Amino acid sequence: MTQTPGDGDLLYAVDPLVIEATAAGLVVSSPRLPTRLHVQPHIADLLLAARDGVTPDGGGVAAPGAVAHLARAGFLVPKEDTAAEPGIPWDAWGVTAWSLHNQTRDTPFVGSRSDDPAHLRDVLEEIASRPRPSAVRAPRTDRILLLPRVRAAMDVPYRDVLERRRTHRDFADEPIGLDTFSDMLHYCFAPLRFADAGPMGVLQLRAAASGGARHETEAFVFVLHVTGVRPGLYHYDPVRHGLEPVAPDAGRDTLEHLTYGQGFFRHAAFGVLTAAVSHRMSWKYRHPRAYKLLLQNVGHVAQVFSMTATALGLGASLTGAIRDTEADALLGLDSPAEFTTFALACGVPLRGPDGLPLSIRTPQEPPATF
Repeated sequence: MTQTPGDGDLLYAVDPLVIEATAAGLVVSSPRLPTRLHVQPHIADLLLAARDGVTPDGGGVAAPGAVAHLARAGFLVPKEDTAAEPGIPWDAWGVTAWSLHNQTRDTPFVGSRSDDPAHLRDVLEEIASRPRPSAVRAPRTDRILLLPRVRAAMDVPYRDVLERRRTHRDFADEPIGLDTFSDMLHYCFAPLRFADAGPMGVLQLRAAASGGARHETEAFVFVLHVTGVRPGLYHYDPVRHGLEPVAPDAGRDTLEHLTYGQGFFRHAAFGVLTAAVSHRMSWKYRHPRAYKLLLQNVGHVAQVFSMTATALGLGASLTGAIRDTEADALLGLDSPAEFTTFALACGVPLRGPDGLPLSIRTPQEPPATF
């Protein structure tokens, strides 16, 4: 008589278990384990079946050797071990973040000078076989408010810029001048020079670093209190250095709603939603790591925004807490290839007696922990 195995005799799939279909085949992983396995479909089927338990001998589902191998690698565990937490930070971030983390690791570098010449030639031919995306966004309208190309005073020593840069969430209800506003957009989002990159096309060289100088970040500007510019939402044209009207009625309430009412835009002089035109990046960089690079690039832009505001005597803040779907729709983005990435605020900062933002409290006594 065959005895039915109890739970103590069964092995179960580690929880959480992530199975991904990649160009190289199926990959199984778990944020509880250091190992990722490339497996055949029948092994993935075994792991899925093992959510209900499998005997060490395979129980007719798989060969005992496959079960033993998965058990040694930690993918099949006794029932009591399936309740364990994944561990920091994946217990908080979850399997979606874990999948992104794995997909963007160990990229082959495109165009290395040490590449085999034949391989490099093949890469360049493959890139050139696809239409090169425009480095600038096509104008939506013939109407554009051209901004002055006059440099505002920016004579603060760089050391002072580094020491004074802080996140400002509280702004005076005061306008900023047109020249200062123009300089903010120019240095943060416009090309300062151009470079001939052969088959890669003419590249923009901006103040912010960008992988491969792809500069996939576009700026949508909410003018709130700028001298000489009517309030509303505009797209910033970085080559013509001007503002294209998008939504004249979009203002403070719109931005506060899109950023969950954090208060950054109640008195800011202007705000910016940055958006990624992802095909500028994916045209050259085909590996998923390019997505991580794209997010790093907008971080470079945000830092230039914050430092430039400091040099001009302004304050800036930024947030990634955005109602993405609503923001994408308002900006008229071509979803899902284009998507909102950051929200930036700028204005005349309110400071405390120590010169710091009002939101910063200096410790008055030794803290219990540090």
